Amino acid sequence: MKKIIRTSILMILICSCSESYIPIEETTQIPTGPVSYQTDISPIITSRCINCHSGNAPQGGLLLQTYDQVRNATENGILIQRINDPADPMPATGLMPASTRALFDQWVANGYLEN
Repeated sequence: MKKIIRTSILMILICSCSESYIPIEETTQIPTGPVSYQTDISPIITSRCINCHSGNAPQGGLLLQTYDQVRNATENGILIQRINDPADPMPATGLMPASTRALFDQWVANGYLEN
């Protein structure tokens, strides 16, 4: 009986352990120059976000169609939190590369340059 209990506990522990893998770039290149919405951020939004976050019923109620919408989501912390969340990444296909996510941080640091 004790052997069955030990084996059961061991199996539960083994099954409950998981290792989530988040690809991280070996060298994250942090942008050093000005990062602007038009040049740097908008192409990322267009290629990775706009399919789900546009139209009349955007996912999560989050619209990312315009500069003001993206800036508001960034200022409120919603956008930055979601693109950096390994447990529930956005886009849903997986975390963007660290260097891409760093562009958003630099954009904030630059004062949300539009062009």
